[in-house]
Amino acid sequence: MARGKHETFGADESGRALERMVAFSDGVFAIAMTLLVLSLTVPDLTGSADAVDRELWKALKDQWPELLSYAISFAVIGRYWLIHHRLFRLVRRADPPLLVWNLVLLGLIALVPFPTELLGRYGDTTTAIVAYGATMASVGLASFGMTQHIYRADLLDPQVSDDYKAHSRMRGLIVPVGFALGIPVAFVDPAAAPWTWWISIVAISVASHLRYGSAIRHPYETS
Repeated sequence: MARGKHETFGADESGRALERMVAFSDGVFAIAMTLLVLSLTVPDLTGSADAVDRELWKALKDQWPELLSYAISFAVIGRYWLIHHRLFRLVRRADPPLLVWNLVLLGLIALVPFPTELLGRYGDTTTAIVAYGATMASVGLASFGMTQHIYRADLLDPQVSDDYKAHSRMRGLIVPVGFALGIPVAFVDPAAAPWTWWISIVAISVASHLRYGSAIRHPYETS
């Protein structure tokens, strides 16, 4: 008999689907994080050791925007890998929409190196700031959407509490909301947009911890 639109796979098939999805996801996250470093270049310098030393130091200082954008993107992708890892420790079944949501998330993760390089080269422009913020917000919304589907479709281990779900929902919105708030700011003052990212992210994180402090611990973690 044909499965319903949102019916989960059979037990064996579901287990294999989850294993393949997690393994594939880890590979995409790893490749995306590795590709970030390609935006950094080693200067080609010639001359005496003293001259090269002076020019190299200047070249490295000139490259600090690329280093900063690399660090930001690595941290954000790393955060989403941690969220993905913690979430899928709790998932017990898979269904077709979950596979689609995961592919959408991975497609956006794989895109991150491109706006990262834009930000490193043209970080003082509205276009680069908006492209970067929109990409990061989209990654966060895809992760949030996938989590919401997992909760609604009841694909989780029954040990997961409603408080933990509520906290993870709020936590999942921290980064996308922070980056989204920076987009309109970038049209007024591109230099102020990154400050909006961090102020918003810190403020929402603090609010989340204050509201759901008792639910923060992962169900499989012990004190």
